[in-house]
Amino acid sequence: MGATLWEKPELYIENSPLFQLPKVKTPVMIMSNDADGAVPWYQGIEMFTALRRLGKPVWLLQYNGEAHNLVLRQNRKDITIREQQFFDHFLKGAPMPVWMDKGVPAVDKGKDWGLELEK
Repeated sequence: MGATLWEKPELYIENSPLFQLPKVKTPVMIMSNDADGAVPWYQGIEMFTALRRLGKPVWLLQYNGEAHNLVLRQNRKDITIREQQFFDHFLKGAPMPVWMDKGVPAVDKGKDWGLELEK
């Protein structure tokens, strides 16, 4: 960027997506995996937390042991279902699935998928 954070902090603020989050107007679904070598997992959590604090509709999916692209068939199938439910709800008015409405606690991950639709 041509300067350090301390020399020109405005350049870093200007180029940080974090400072643009108040402008977000659409629902966001983030996938942030703990073995991702391309994007540090904590950046997904930072973005999710910032959007939540701003009161934006946001969901975080995290697949343990997976990298940037999902390899395990079970996880590929899972994200396909969740993406379909996400878009069906927001674009077609389908009922919200449980995972979007109530979430799935980390201790229930892999036992309770939360894929059923709200009534």
